Amino acid sequence: MEANVERIRPRLRGDVYVMRVPEGAYIRSNLGGSILKGASTYEWIQRIAPMLDGTRTLGELCASVPESSRSGLAKLTMLLLGKGYVKNVLEDRPHTLPADVAKTYAANIAFIEYFVESPELRFEEYRDSALVLAGSGPLLQALANSQLRSGVRALSLAPFAESPFDRDRVAEHLAAAREQDPEQRIDYGYLDAEGQSSAPDAGGRQFGPVDRLADGAAMVLHVADRPMIGRARRLSRSAAAAGAASAQAVVVGDDAWIGPVTGKDGDATAWESAWRRLRALAPDLAGADLDDHPEAPVSEFLRGPTVALVANQLCFAAFRHLTGIDQDTGADHLVRFDLETLETAKHPFLPHPLARPAVPDDPARLTALPTAPPVDDEELARRAVDCVDPRTGVFAEITERDYEQLPLFVSEVVVSDPVGLAGGPFPVYGCGENVVESRQRAVRHAFERYAAVMHDPRKGDRLYGLDVLTGEPVAVDAAEVFPAPAEAPASAKAPAAIATATATATAASGSDWPEAVRAAVVAAANDSVVTALANATGPFPRLDLADAELTPRAARYVKLLEIVELRVQVHDLTALLGLPTFAFSTPDATVAYVSDLDVDAALEKGLERTLLAYQSRAADQPGYAPTPVPDLPVGLRGGPGARPDSVTLEDAVTSLTREGGRVVAVPLDHDPLLARMCPFVARAVVVHG
Repeated sequence: MEANVERIRPRLRGDVYVMRVPEGAYIRSNLGGSILKGASTYEWIQRIAPMLDGTRTLGELCASVPESSRSGLAKLTMLLLGKGYVKNVLEDRPHTLPADVAKTYAANIAFIEYFVESPELRFEEYRDSALVLAGSGPLLQALANSQLRSGVRALSLAPFAESPFDRDRVAEHLAAAREQDPEQRIDYGYLDAEGQSSAPDAGGRQFGPVDRLADGAAMVLHVADRPMIGRARRLSRSAAAAGAASAQAVVVGDDAWIGPVTGKDGDATAWESAWRRLRALAPDLAGADLDDHPEAPVSEFLRGPTVALVANQLCFAAFRHLTGIDQDTGADHLVRFDLETLETAKHPFLPHPLARPAVPDDPARLTALPTAPPVDDEELARRAVDCVDPRTGVFAEITERDYEQLPLFVSEVVVSDPVGLAGGPFPVYGCGENVVESRQRAVRHAFERYAAVMHDPRKGDRLYGLDVLTGEPVAVDAAEVFPAPAEAPASAKAPAAIATATATATAASGSDWPEAVRAAVVAAANDSVVTALANATGPFPRLDLADAELTPRAARYVKLLEIVELRVQVHDLTALLGLPTFAFSTPDATVAYVSDLDVDAALEKGLERTLLAYQSRAADQPGYAPTPVPDLPVGLRGGPGARPDSVTLEDAVTSLTREGGRVVAVPLDHDPLLARMCPFVARAVVVHG
């Protein structure tokens, strides 16, 4: 099928380079290179290149040359079109960009053309955009220079007072820019440290308070050479309120954080979400309190070229956004620029609940939980990938580090502290008989522990859960569901302090809601073992593992414990709580108390923890050891006894409510996005009255 030459308006891409080679012609662009064979190919390309300017259709071009050349012209043009060196601009929208301006900024226009259509019109719209540049010191000076060089016609500058601003230097930049683009200009308005305007010079713009800075602007760009976090929050929100796009570059320590780039109709809370995620993994970061810190020292590496590099990156982000190249993909990540090494890294982030408007706790949401589709361990592990980033992630990393992987595989997930309840980021662990299982378990524990410390206090003092037996919505005191804020540990590497801070926030999950409720009830029972032991009077029978019926996995654990010559005693504490509960003790200490509705499951989990405790001690790796528990008193260790029976959920609830009340499963869903990823995380609370 022949091409319709009247539907093709060919234009040679601006980045195309052609050279003669023995085979014919070598042609190259950012798309790659090709050799076009033929003795006269190079001459043909040189001859037709000036004609491929996008002003005429291929039919019109063919009609303008002798008939003997028309076939060759059409054939070569179609070949170049097929390889991407020529572009069909028939659908490009009209523009009014003067030819001399197009020539001056030809490289910029060619860059736009590489990604999207109508490059001249897009550049024209960018050039005419009303940009407000706010900030202070050399960063603002360099940003003004970058924006002038990018082709913007007019800039409005709003210098703040925390760092000296050299207006004469900016005047030099403007004078140099006007030599090739006389239409460019800069208007000034001044704001003090509190964001109040002062009178501008003649011809300058009178800015209102900082919250009105974006009025009438297409985009606001903000730079700060120190952690001016409060101002950054206000600017991002005020830009969105004014219908303006925004982007920022804020220097904290020796890093410059650039972005996110938020469109005029984008998420007004994106910048705050990014910063809250950042501080959740780095609570000691300057500006983690979300306030301005004009007293903070400026990085010794922010000088000369690094100032220009930071400004250029922000300018380039604005250029990509306003010309449509980024297609609004810049709002979900930050770019970290290391001022010392000049390395850059992209850090995606998820929305933070406290950056979003408050949503009251609604019992209606509970009705969907019992029938919601399940999420198994494999699917949950896949979803967790979107939560991982070392700087801005919900989880910093999923790793095996250098942990001993025998006899059990061990994986670790570093969990962020989203609202400061945990005292800083903390590790959680998973173990299993292979690395897939250990990773899946670690990920599930990570979702549980994150949900347990993600409390949005704006939801009120009363939260809703479901009665475990009746399914009826019940209000519960928020203090019964979430822990009190913990004191920040001296280091994020202090697992003992972190474990203590988060131990009161026991959470459990399952692949569906009934499984999560069961796990939450078991966790609540397990939490009460130590307290119940304080009132125990009689000895508890010992279970003989040699004669006990065990699952294949539990039997393997027993065999491994025998191989390492670790003697284990298992005492049956079922009478204490009314559901299968066992104490697992070695000659050195009691390792774990484990409860479950199912006897086999309780024994399996307890033996696994005992084996893990041995591995941790033998490898001198205390981080993943089971949480220490008080020893089972010698006076409570009885002689041989029979294996107890498994119980139902109803039996367990009856045991937990011996003194009255009801058991309520409260979903831990204060982070809506994470709750969609892992929807079945709950804590069981005994409610009286």
